[in-house]
Amino acid sequence: MYFGFNYDGLSDPVAVYEQAENDAREEIMKCGGSVSHHHGIGKIRKMFAKQAIGDLGIQSLEAAKKFWDPKNIFALANTFDHPDFK
Repeated sequence: MYFGFNYDGLSDPVAVYEQAENDAREEIMKCGGSVSHHHGIGKIRKMFAKQAIGDLGIQSLEAAKKFWDPKNIFALANTFDHPDFK
């Protein structure tokens, strides 16, 4: 879902947008929805990754990332933050 709003007069329209998006995602997750997107979770949704796929899902992604991309070249920090991938 996408939305637009008139940001005229807002001192920080990006913060307003991010808050609205995060509130919507949180509600979607509470109702059993997903944060997936046709480009994957991505940097702006990664804060919901653990809630969406759990610890086992995160561990699986970390293991795949370490195996397939040991030099951390691809999609740097797009799905989750991990000290080994910074």
